Amino acid sequence: MGCAGMRFGRNVPRNHTTPPTQQELITPNPRVISLKTLARPGGQFKPAEIVNLLAAAWIQFQVHDWAQHSLVTNGDKDVELSLDKAGRWSERIMKIPRTKKDDPLSQQDIETPAYTNECTHWWDASQIYGSTEAETKALRAQCDKSYPGQLHVTREDGVQFLPRSDDGIPKTGFRQNWWLGLELLHTLFALEHNAIATQLHLSNPSWSSDQIFDTARLINCALMAKIHTVEWTPGILQHPALQIGMNANWWGLLGDKLWHVFGRVFDNKSEVISGIPGSGVDHDIVPYCLTEEFVSVYRLHPLIPDNVAFFSIKDGQHKGTLPIKEVAFKSARKPFDEDKSGLGLSFADVFYSFGVNYPGAIRAHNMPNFLRDLNIPGDKDFPHGRHLDLGTIDILRDRERGVPRYNAFRRLFHMAPTKSFIDLTGGDSKLAGELEEVYNGDLEAVDLLVGTLSEPLPKGFGFSDTAFRVFILMATRRIKSDRFLAGDGWCPEVYTREGINWVQNNTMKDVLCRHFPELAATLHNAFAPWTKIGQTEAYAGPETSKAKN
Repeated sequence: MGCAGMRFGRNVPRNHTTPPTQQELITPNPRVISLKTLARPGGQFKPAEIVNLLAAAWIQFQVHDWAQHSLVTNGDKDVELSLDKAGRWSERIMKIPRTKKDDPLSQQDIETPAYTNECTHWWDASQIYGSTEAETKALRAQCDKSYPGQLHVTREDGVQFLPRSDDGIPKTGFRQNWWLGLELLHTLFALEHNAIATQLHLSNPSWSSDQIFDTARLINCALMAKIHTVEWTPGILQHPALQIGMNANWWGLLGDKLWHVFGRVFDNKSEVISGIPGSGVDHDIVPYCLTEEFVSVYRLHPLIPDNVAFFSIKDGQHKGTLPIKEVAFKSARKPFDEDKSGLGLSFADVFYSFGVNYPGAIRAHNMPNFLRDLNIPGDKDFPHGRHLDLGTIDILRDRERGVPRYNAFRRLFHMAPTKSFIDLTGGDSKLAGELEEVYNGDLEAVDLLVGTLSEPLPKGFGFSDTAFRVFILMATRRIKSDRFLAGDGWCPEVYTREGINWVQNNTMKDVLCRHFPELAATLHNAFAPWTKIGQTEAYAGPETSKAKN
């Protein structure tokens, strides 16, 4: 249950997930939708001003732990989208590999295919540790006697980096779609693992390297789950009721202060009173897995900005601004490089820069053109690389996998369907007109992604209410089904007492400052915009400046 290779589940009845016909799959043309409703017009970056760029990197970092579909890589039955000159593409036909279907086990699987996850479904930091035992072993410290239980990092002039493969991408659990934001977080939590392992070795000198590694991984994973639950999610959902609710997921309604005094009150198993950790596993009758709808609502590509502005942590001086495409794939370390091509920055400088840069708002007309004209380097599945429009891909994948379109999705989640295009957009007549034109007046044809990017946001929300329904449902399930979080595995006998304390007493700020203490002065809430220091305030670029109304 939940291991790599297991199927994605569904949040809606499978009879509502029938694959489309070929005509339905390509109507309206996903590339046209990408051009006319998703594309970010040049120079019109819409910032999300309630969070920082680290928040955008964080969610991609987490999604890479959770989900990855397998593709048909031999070119068989590629989806072909015809493009006219207005398609603005290098070829007249865009070919997109199909998602690989799992072998059918029943007639239902033939009628409504299922798809498997290359990652583990659990909150086990497989993006760092890998999804197989072989991958994990390859990532462990080579000099095990000197660094028992640690992950391998290189040490270059006193700076610790993830080791590089021949293709220039780090050796880590999940290597696809690499960019600077992932470089930061993969490195940070590899260092955090090693700090935990060092402490465990000091406290338990008789432990084997495997005992240290496995326990450090548990602690590191639980800490990430807690950070996501009580820091990242309330950061992007700044509504008082939701912030109380997400904190209660972890601490219960008694809150963290009483937890630190009493623990689980009277050993109470009530998740309402004392939080989900330690409350007991409950799969709600269905074996645990992530779902196709969960994957769909985490399509958050508008978070990526066009550029990143870089500053010095010492005095706030602007050191340069780089387009996202120049800090992606094998160029992700460019800001650290000392030669002419780089900026010669430290990890602290770059983390500070991410703390003061804004991500993009999760809205229509805000997907960066870099991602809509993306050249991915070759890999084992596609040795010649790929030229992709992720906007087109996002639309096509939901349709291909039978994810209901926007209004149907809302009905299945017991939400009122929208009655008109102007109703969908909350009164935005310009956007409503664009959607009506693209979808030929057919409101029921509006894709889930387009609808969630176009609907008005509730106060304090960083993403749509429709997407939120899946977020909140699966956020609870990911913890409640995990025996190492909700079950008997959440105990000092498994984590050690200091391990439980490490999880419960640390925040993302603590993790950052443990490894980069220079950040302490500017950092309060890790995912909210950080305090600008020195000369940073004078920088007027859109990367760090609030939009003018």
